[in-house]
Amino acid sequence: MPLPIRQSDMEAVFRVTDDLGIHRESITVPIARSDPGGVKALGGGQLEITVPETEDPDQWSQSTLRDELAKLGYEELP
Repeated sequence: MPLPIRQSDMEAVFRVTDDLGIHRESITVPIARSDPGGVKALGGGQLEITVPETEDPDQWSQSTLRDELAKLGYEELP
């Protein structure tokens, strides 16, 4: 059974998305963690971010999540 996300997982995601100026209401995060994790553009500025089950969410968000959002055109705010 997949692990559910925790508040600390959401905080790790928000640390990255806040740095990139992504509004929190434009983010959907499934309740169940799932490998390999990832980002999916849903259209209309909405994003679905899946937190991985077997990788540390803090490390994943600072590397993979940040890289995937950069590929979608998001850049860190000045």
